[in-house]
Amino acid sequence: MSLVDRAVAKLHIGLTVPDGHPMERAFDQYLAAAEDHVLDYVSRNEPGKTAALGWTTPDDTPARAQQAVLVVLAELWRFHGDDADDTSPVRDDGADLPRLALGLLRRFTDPVLA
Repeated sequence: MSLVDRAVAKLHIGLTVPDGHPMERAFDQYLAAAEDHVLDYVSRNEPGKTAALGWTTPDDTPARAQQAVLVVLAELWRFHGDDADDTSPVRDDGADLPRLALGLLRRFTDPVLA
């Protein structure tokens, strides 16, 4: 299952290695993690869970949800834990996702019930 087209995701983070390059294995892990983050956030209550059940391919995943995956992917790719200084992104207290991703996903879930 993939919510976002791989080629689009690679382009989004500027990954230009050819297919089969060893770096693609790391990319695939980051993309899967980004998708998991988005699905976990949206599925935290019934309205979101119901919405996300139909998201199995890029063709049936809403553009907002795909963009949220790309936002999370970009953050994971850039801040992957080996930075020499503390340059990790600033988040609101208790926020599971970047602000932009939260804004994109807000309409799929009921934040009052979370």
